[in-house]
Amino acid sequence: MRSTTKRKGRGRSAKSMILIEASRRILQEIQPCSIRAVCYRLFTQKLISDMGKKSTGAVGEQLVFARETGLIPWAWIVDETRAAETVASWDNPEQIIETAVAQYRKDYWAMQPRRVEVWSEKGTIRGTVAPILKKYGVTFRVLHGYGSATAIHGIAEETLASEKPMVVFYVGDHDPSGRHMSEVDLPKRIARYGGSASIIRLALDDDDVGEYSQLPWFPVGDKINDTRYQWFTKRFGQRCWEVDALPPPELRSRLDSAIAAVLDLDAWQHAVRIEKAETDSMKSIMGYFKRSISGLDPKYSEGGAHG
Repeated sequence: MRSTTKRKGRGRSAKSMILIEASRRILQEIQPCSIRAVCYRLFTQKLISDMGKKSTGAVGEQLVFARETGLIPWAWIVDETRAAETVASWDNPEQIIETAVAQYRKDYWAMQPRRVEVWSEKGTIRGTVAPILKKYGVTFRVLHGYGSATAIHGIAEETLASEKPMVVFYVGDHDPSGRHMSEVDLPKRIARYGGSASIIRLALDDDDVGEYSQLPWFPVGDKINDTRYQWFTKRFGQRCWEVDALPPPELRSRLDSAIAAVLDLDAWQHAVRIEKAETDSMKSIMGYFKRSISGLDPKYSEGGAHG
């Protein structure tokens, strides 16, 4: 009897199926992650020749086929595409109450001495770090390269309006613009607008790059037209790395540890206990409401008390 993989791969070349199977094994280990993260692993395994658009595009096409045919779950691969925005609506009052109870989450950060955010120059890591962002309820900002004046001014105003210091864990590439953004541009512009934030470069950091790094790199010459080229080469040398090359489990683990390290754990656990008590109370109210609108509560049934 032929395997499910072979049946679903009918019409695909043996080379394509080898690539898909390798991608499936990679994804089992590192999901959720971007297609580019998969490509880096395939590149290190010498299953694709380079990280150019032609090679990564071909992998993307194979992974679309693999997901459409059920060889790979859709949820394993994430990208920065936002969900469609719609106006919230419900079929009945009961539905909105159930939704409110299910989505209720205490603002754990209200009891913390610091504000913590995660920033990145690129949106490709949004899905990769989503489990950690959800776990801690941390704000994630994608600056899309050099953040606009409006965005940076807004951040500065937020820090001025809060009595709590802001700690930012920054995730970005190790290349001329990527390093300049976190080390020079962002601190300088936030300060210009009167704001203050402690920006900690979480990845890629100095331990991720250098002569003995095992991550795939590319020559800085590829970025020779970047206006920060000279600034970068004087400080960091001739090699560049993309943050997508860092294994997603390592990035998630690093972010988890970094956030946990700045928490007041007693205050955090106290907020968790309050959330449980409040959720239980909401569930009780929801049960009462269900009975009332279904006519099971004598108070609201025919002949019951009015006024």
